[in-house]
Amino acid sequence: MRMKITVSLLLVALLTLTAWALTRDDDFASVKGRVTTLWGEPFGEAEVSFYELEGIRGNSPTEKLVRRVVADKDGNYKADKLAPGQYRVDVSARTYGHTEVWRFYLARDADEVLDVGVPMGYLHHISQMTVSGVVRQANGSPVKNATVTLTNAYDATESQQTRTDDKGKYKFMEIQVGDYVLYSAKSGFYPSATTFRLDNGEQQVADVKLEVAPKFDVLGREKK
Repeated sequence: MRMKITVSLLLVALLTLTAWALTRDDDFASVKGRVTTLWGEPFGEAEVSFYELEGIRGNSPTEKLVRRVVADKDGNYKADKLAPGQYRVDVSARTYGHTEVWRFYLARDADEVLDVGVPMGYLHHISQMTVSGVVRQANGSPVKNATVTLTNAYDATESQQTRTDDKGKYKFMEIQVGDYVLYSAKSGFYPSATTFRLDNGEQQVADVKLEVAPKFDVLGREKK
């Protein structure tokens, strides 16, 4: 029994060493980026950790920490020598908490950019903020059942989505202080986007106008 276990361990070690020896420098990938607050201020000394995941989608049965780097005083970081694959990237900054990026894919010899914003947390001195408005057509009539998405400019994981009601109204709550992009879209209309900064306790009103779009000509056929 001991002999079988020893042989198995030797085979595993041999296969691991062989795979390592066959991996060339140009097979590895690298990631560089910038860590900021949700309003764009650099976050120095933030920790950026790369966890290698199993599988190609969904939750990973296991994950392995393969690289951890610390951002400089300007929030810039770089992680080299990462094997191709998929990762969970965890970014934490002092007392602010952390942001996670799931299934971040790295191809062979990739040199990716991953800028990340870190939320400050829902603290007792942060007043409730809201973003609300009405989505209308150019003629002023409401657009019901339109998709409205609120995304932070520095952290896509800080994102919410809703639909307009019969009067074209929408509303978001439980929002962090920061810079935001508001997207509105519905089939048959051109999508629309607007940006704004949300301060502590602010009640932002952002009305949206959607213009009717012609039918999408996917195959490039001649229009009759």
